[in-house]
Amino acid sequence: MVLWRAALAARLPAVALAGAGGFAGTAVDEAVWLELTRSSAGHSPALTDADLVAERAAAHPGSEDALLLAAVLVTQAPGTWREAAVRRHARALLDATAALPAAGRPAARQELRTALVNAGDVGAASCQ
Repeated sequence: MVLWRAALAARLPAVALAGAGGFAGTAVDEAVWLELTRSSAGHSPALTDADLVAERAAAHPGSEDALLLAAVLVTQAPGTWREAAVRRHARALLDATAALPAAGRPAARQELRTALVNAGDVGAASCQ
């Protein structure tokens, strides 16, 4: 994780961290993985294995990082062969936030909802 953090801090070219999506299947602490992967997705437009990243993030409806990561992936996925899977996992994540107490819903929920709507999932607009 030290090297991953150093790569993020080094302000490398945008594509330099695209391979970070490959860490989706690694046994890394979830909070650390979400933080680093979200930062990597914000830095590098097209993460590898975006569908697997979205699937792992979908297991964390109470996490700001998971919701922000999913929003970035939805925004970056159009036109890729992984688009449908990314959107499916992102929508499942959004739907899972509805089961949380209203006061415990992460603020990033709105950003994910907007990303899904903008990607063509108009049903996400009605997700309470």
